[in-house]
Amino acid sequence: MRHLTLTLTLATLLGSTLSSQAEDVSYKEFKAWQVSCSQTRACTMRQFLSDNPLSGFELQRSGKPEAPVVLVVSPRDNAVTEAEGAPEVSIAVDGAEPLTLKGPSVTADAGTYAFTLNGDFIGNGLIDSLKNGTTATITMTRGGQTAKGDLPLSGAAASLLFIDEYQDRIDHVDALSARGDKAPNPPLPISDIATIAELPEAIRPHFAEGGDCADTDPTMFNGNALSHQLDENTTIYITPCGSSGAYNVPYAAYVDSFGMIAPLAFPTMVDGAPSATSQAFNLDYDWKKKSFSSFFKGRGIGDCGTYSQWRLAEGAMGPQLVLVEESFRDCPEQFSETDEIDPGSWPKTWPVK
Repeated sequence: MRHLTLTLTLATLLGSTLSSQAEDVSYKEFKAWQVSCSQTRACTMRQFLSDNPLSGFELQRSGKPEAPVVLVVSPRDNAVTEAEGAPEVSIAVDGAEPLTLKGPSVTADAGTYAFTLNGDFIGNGLIDSLKNGTTATITMTRGGQTAKGDLPLSGAAASLLFIDEYQDRIDHVDALSARGDKAPNPPLPISDIATIAELPEAIRPHFAEGGDCADTDPTMFNGNALSHQLDENTTIYITPCGSSGAYNVPYAAYVDSFGMIAPLAFPTMVDGAPSATSQAFNLDYDWKKKSFSSFFKGRGIGDCGTYSQWRLAEGAMGPQLVLVEESFRDCPEQFSETDEIDPGSWPKTWPVK
């Protein structure tokens, strides 16, 4: 987050999804492809199609050394994913012999109306075919239902190269496109957490019935939760926690220090005095700086609310958060499109002058 340095107009905010991403080094567009990456170096290249039996295609790869490629294909007709029987997906590039996937290589998810494909897509040559091809014909079959659509591949080569560059795999043996002789890089100290089951056993009860995070939508984890190993004895975990509102998502953080796991408290100011809370909203974490920021929006356009920054420090009982800055603005009765939104200029509740 960069709320303290950005000054935005309402018009910018209303169109911020693409405009802010387009300026972000972790997001690029190549023809019809959209490529986005996280600070864990997990990347996704996706394309959405209209007037096509194929509504979407995604290529996903984590930032871990030699990470496998996962493909997600979505038919426009939900009847294909909802049908009974074993699913099968084939991919043929420019009329060549198709790669057919079935059995454990294909998972049908009726909840997302998509097929998830797993396999050695680098080793079997599919990635090279996508990079060098013009059109991929994808056929999805389940039960008596079939969907067949064409995927334009213009821009795929540039998208794959961008992922290699962002994941620092250029000239490495585990690159998607720009493969070389270098050994894979060592893993980063941060990792994505895709499911509650990946959390340490001592944290999971928070998400069980009666726990403080019991109402968390499990799908929120994918892309919104991570762990950071600070050293060989200390790891922090950051996760969504509880029901999300229209524009505010609650988060919790936990620290595992020498096998002892405890929630991290977020210091805050209440009525001019120090306090603390177990959750922060719309939380952002910069693992390199070990800093957190939160922007609780008073309303959707973000012209009011509370903006907070914390840093991770070593306390007497292990890592804890220190409040660096907090600013607050009440929601004005009226707002104009020409008004500027700059939380950095809002009245400071901390530090107290």
